This record gives sequence, structure tokens and C-alpha cells, in this order.
Amino acid sequence: MNQDEFKKELDNNLNLQLIIAGMTGLVDQGYSPREVFKLMDTAKQNTFHALSEMSRGDA
Repeated sequence: MNQDEFKKELDNNLNLQLIIAGMTGLVDQGYSPREVFKLMDTAKQNTFHALSEMSRGDA
């Protein structure tokens, strides 16, 4: 996804906006951008299986 496609997606997707808002909120709380991305990686690892189940309709 290029920058223009991302901007269009961001403009039309509240859930993506919430992710970005959460990331900026973490920086406002004192986390460095590197720490925010590390937290995002940890969140991905800890939620992947549940999200997979949801997408299959198992949840």
C-alpha cells in the first residue's frame, strides 16, 4: 500500500484511525516511537490467534 492508498484508507476507516490515535497517545504518555512499535509487535503476537478465529467465525 503506497502513501496515497494509506491516506484514503485512513480517511475512511475509523478502526485504523483508532489504532493511530492509540499509538500517538502512547507517545504522549512518554513512550518513544521505538517502544510504541515494540508494544504493537507484542500486541500482534498476543492477538493473532484470536483474530484468526474471529475471521473464520469460530469466536
